[in-house]
Amino acid sequence: MTTVLPPAWRRPLARLRPAATRAGIATDAVREATRPWVGAVTPLGWTALGGGMTALVLGYRQGWVELKVIGIAALLTLLLALAWTLGRASYDATISLDRERVTPGDTAYGSVTVRNRAGRMVLPARMELPVGGGVAAFDLPALSPDASDDVLFSVPTTRRCVIEIGPVRSVRGDPIGLLRRTRDWAGAITLYVHPRTVPIDASTVGYLKDIEGVTTHDLSSSDVAFHALRDYVTGDSLRSIHWRTTARVGRLMVRQFEESRRSHLLLALSLREADYADADEFEVAVSAVASMAVQAIREERQVSLVTSRGRVRFATGAALLDHLAGVQASSRGGTLRDLATSAVTLVPNASMAAIVTGSVPPPRELRAAHLTLPAPLAAFAVRSVAGGTCTRRAISTLTVIDVPTLADLPKAVRSIR
Repeated sequence: MTTVLPPAWRRPLARLRPAATRAGIATDAVREATRPWVGAVTPLGWTALGGGMTALVLGYRQGWVELKVIGIAALLTLLLALAWTLGRASYDATISLDRERVTPGDTAYGSVTVRNRAGRMVLPARMELPVGGGVAAFDLPALSPDASDDVLFSVPTTRRCVIEIGPVRSVRGDPIGLLRRTRDWAGAITLYVHPRTVPIDASTVGYLKDIEGVTTHDLSSSDVAFHALRDYVTGDSLRSIHWRTTARVGRLMVRQFEESRRSHLLLALSLREADYADADEFEVAVSAVASMAVQAIREERQVSLVTSRGRVRFATGAALLDHLAGVQASSRGGTLRDLATSAVTLVPNASMAAIVTGSVPPPRELRAAHLTLPAPLAAFAVRSVAGGTCTRRAISTLTVIDVPTLADLPKAVRSIR
């Protein structure tokens, strides 16, 4: 039901709308102007402000001198903290690393350069550099105009991860911690801690050295792998005519070939947390995928990676390792059968597939995943088995290798031949 206003009300309401709009704009402007200062008040500062105001009100209402003194002291302390944090500085800050890609156990060294770009001397300041989940703090000395100061730092690594370093920020605050003003002066940079890799014999299954690639049963009129001769039909290329046979049988005969494809390794990595007994098994699985992929790329073979989250796109080996540095197991995700189905759907032209998982999935789950793969696709499974032994066994027609540690991977893969 629509309410119709009386004509006498419409004109006053129409005049109020622009005023309300201007009031809303003014309110937003005030909110934006006060946001930096409101955000600078720490929880301790809000406690002091609220406690001081409450003490003053109760003190004047109840006539308690002690509460008046407490309230005035709290508010004066806040005013002193405000005066302590006043001031403005202008810096140029840059972060640099000696290398942006390391492996677990390596130490990355870097430096922070801060330059005073103001036209006057700036007083000493407190600077902070976030490194991953922690924060490194350092004191910046007084700097004259255009002067700079360098601070060296190191980032030790113990496990595969992606570490965000920065941005560099200046901190102004009082000694008590009532107010804290921060400002960022440089963008963040990323340190990749790649998974460990080991070299694998390039002559093992999956790293084929033939010039023809892997032949299929799809017939073609032009390729490398010769199949048979057949009668000429309209549309065939004249270059495919086999003239010697044509002269002998008295009719045009053309060569027919089997389509071939390059050696293409498909790696399917399970990210389901339930497939792994512990975190160490998952790390070995990720390192196994990285090792096989790097070896395939080194041998100029085509390689694709599909995880429980989908296909991983990469142009170089470094880009692949960058992605694997941040891969984490998740409680969500389908079974190995779902992973294998997704892998062959996303990468239908692979010639070799490796399903990489942990020690938890039973043999029937590996078998079910293998049955989803097309028959021409050669496949094997790599199980990361912490505390186990390096073994090779067969589950029906699927070859399964157990890899306790990354060092066992080359020997285990060689056993597939």
